[in-house]
Amino acid sequence: MSGFSSLNTAVTGLAAAQRAMDVAGQNIVNANTPGYSRQRAELQEIGLPATATLFTGTGASVGGVTVSGVTRIKDAFVEAARAAAGGRQAALSSQTDELTGVQQQFAEPGDTGLQASMDSFYSAWHDLANNPTDVAAGSVVIQRGIAVTDQLHSLSNGIAGQWGIARSALADVLSQANQAAKDLADVNAKISAGLVAGRPVNELEDQRDTLARSLATLVGGSASIGSDGQVSVTVSGVALVSGSTAQQFTLAGATTIGAAGTDPPRLMWGTTVVPVDSGSAAGYLAVLGSDLPSLSARLDTVATSLRDMVNAVHQTGFQADGTPGGVFFDGTDAQSLTVVPTSPGQLAVTPAAGTVDGSIALQIGDLSDEMAQQTQLGGTGPTAQWRDLTTMLGVKVQSLQNAGKVQDSVVAAADAAVETDSGVNLDEEMTTLLQFQRSYQASARVVTTVDSILDTLINHTGLTA
Repeated sequence: MSGFSSLNTAVTGLAAAQRAMDVAGQNIVNANTPGYSRQRAELQEIGLPATATLFTGTGASVGGVTVSGVTRIKDAFVEAARAAAGGRQAALSSQTDELTGVQQQFAEPGDTGLQASMDSFYSAWHDLANNPTDVAAGSVVIQRGIAVTDQLHSLSNGIAGQWGIARSALADVLSQANQAAKDLADVNAKISAGLVAGRPVNELEDQRDTLARSLATLVGGSASIGSDGQVSVTVSGVALVSGSTAQQFTLAGATTIGAAGTDPPRLMWGTTVVPVDSGSAAGYLAVLGSDLPSLSARLDTVATSLRDMVNAVHQTGFQADGTPGGVFFDGTDAQSLTVVPTSPGQLAVTPAAGTVDGSIALQIGDLSDEMAQQTQLGGTGPTAQWRDLTTMLGVKVQSLQNAGKVQDSVVAAADAAVETDSGVNLDEEMTTLLQFQRSYQASARVVTTVDSILDTLINHTGLTA
């Protein structure tokens, strides 16, 4: 090997070590950058060309090293598992949050819940039964009835309000998903152009994977990477992103909870319904299409059962002036239920005209007993219906919370797998940095040694003392 070939070998070593140190430094400074995947410099030896011989005179480099490329460390299967786990976690989280909001409004068990209001209402009738002519006791009955209807109005409005919040949240999720899809299509185009031009695209691929994971969290998108480095994302078989083309989803269906039963909100691609089963969108769709409308309908059943039960007894009695008793409650659902009597004299408390007898008031007061409710209605009464409703909601929320905790563990394990696969280990990178620093120093020492040899050969050979 000639002196100049030795210099060339050393120079390649200097350049390769410098490039490798740059890559290690890039990893270190991005250790805490979300979505960053560690990179590794790939070294390759430089040998003689296949046609180079002693007699050809080929002026090729002899020996040395070069950086053949910078590899991005990323396992597509590990990343896909993390994205899928995140989508299921987001679905559980959005559904749990909305139902928890309703559960807090129910305030059961407690002194401020609907059951406490109904118990106070029945108790007021008992007090009136003891003093049928007491105007104050009659006024309390009316006020306690109004308190029950106000509570029902509040609960009905609360459920409707939560439904509106969930629909706005779903619209926001959809807007974010459409923007992420557009951004991903743009990144796909840049990756394709970069690969064709031979430019590094590692950072673009990090952006690509981050956007694909975001789509999984939002609408449950499933990503697949093509041979050209571009990602295609499908949602339940519907292509959201294909290469450099992004589709746009829209939100259709009811805009109020009253219409949700017959026209539930849904994601659309053109005229095609997209059956989302993961991501935040799936949780909101479950809440909007079934959970909250079902709660509202069951609350209406409680209200109408209370109406029918009390009215059936009240209409068998007579008012103080001998007028037959009319309905006590009016309305068709929890939102419209009202108290009809406006004064104590309109309450039917006696079983016969012209008598002072509080037996009708006593019968209404006794409706606090569930057996009496069942006998009067021929089925489950409002107390049991309300208890079943609140219990069902509590069990549902608890079940979602438990599933969420399990899914949190799954996501944590997936995050750990991603970190192990593509995360930056500072100790490892510092070791790599020191390794190539020493390699750089060794190559530099070769340069100085060859320089010393050449200096001796050129400037000192043939000299006499």
